[in-house]
Amino acid sequence: MFDKKVVQILEKAYAKVALTKEDCIYLLKLDRNSTEANIVRAAANDLIRKRTNNSAAIFGQIGVEAFPCEADCSFCSFGKSHTSFSPIRVERDTIAQKIHDFCKGGDLYGLYMMTMHTYDLDFFLDVVKIAKENVIGGTKLFSNVGDTSYEAFVQMKAAGIDGVYHVCRLGEGEYTKLSPKDRFKTMENAKAAGLDLLDCVEPIGTEHTAEELVDRIFLSLEMECIQTGCMKRVAVPGTPLAKYGQISDFELGYILAVQSLAIMQAKAFPVIGVHEPNEIGYVSGGNMICAETGINPRDTEADTAANRGLDVDACRRILFESGFERLYKGDGTTVELNEKYIKECFEK
Repeated sequence: MFDKKVVQILEKAYAKVALTKEDCIYLLKLDRNSTEANIVRAAANDLIRKRTNNSAAIFGQIGVEAFPCEADCSFCSFGKSHTSFSPIRVERDTIAQKIHDFCKGGDLYGLYMMTMHTYDLDFFLDVVKIAKENVIGGTKLFSNVGDTSYEAFVQMKAAGIDGVYHVCRLGEGEYTKLSPKDRFKTMENAKAAGLDLLDCVEPIGTEHTAEELVDRIFLSLEMECIQTGCMKRVAVPGTPLAKYGQISDFELGYILAVQSLAIMQAKAFPVIGVHEPNEIGYVSGGNMICAETGINPRDTEADTAANRGLDVDACRRILFESGFERLYKGDGTTVELNEKYIKECFEK
């Protein structure tokens, strides 16, 4: 017999009635291989594609520096108590070239510029200047930095930043040396400065409960984030939490499906990321992918493009193979995603 409560929850989602936390917890406690769970995944995929006209978005991230980090996150390759990184700062010309490589197709929706938790504001503003001079096609610029004041965000906005990626992560204050209060304050500072807010449910480990996940899912709604999604914790060699392994792409995709159903109520519908990118997630409600180059907290290489990080060509291919027919651009337009388009972009 099919679970009647699951039917009721999905009927709410299709009727554009907001799901409750209790609804989402119930869905997250289903057997992942059950008929009900498979239908939840299919419903999320169906509803997201209908609402977005089967469109997806490509983001990029450039890590511009690394050094032993005071935040000392137990899942991050930069944590000062376990890192193998010596201080690295990417040269200005290299940053400009990486931006060109990401943007040359003209379809990169947004570009994150990432640095450490503690960072030199003047250096970062110079990075923003380089980015502003080199992006094309309406690509939006986003910061991915540590806890930041309102005044610093005002300066970033004046320099050309459109939004801020910031998260109060799962295990914040337990797996990190950061204060959840400070993380929330940074989100408030970004919004007060007139910047869009982007977030993610991350980093998801094998130990996290349905209740913990749902609290983070609903935080994206409360903060009116324009981009959200799910990211699994990567078992980075040398980090304290690596010994616990990581969840499967199958599990990640199901959590994301429940998240996608929950945020159907959002006024400004956000794009929903899958990280690490995988096709299961893109048929479970995800519609955003991220290419990466430079320093990466989930990698032990100095340039993740040579290891974990995808380039934009690979991102286009994954979205196409997952059935998306259009790409969002940062200027609000879309472009048709097909074999001819992929080839033309590759040859640029």
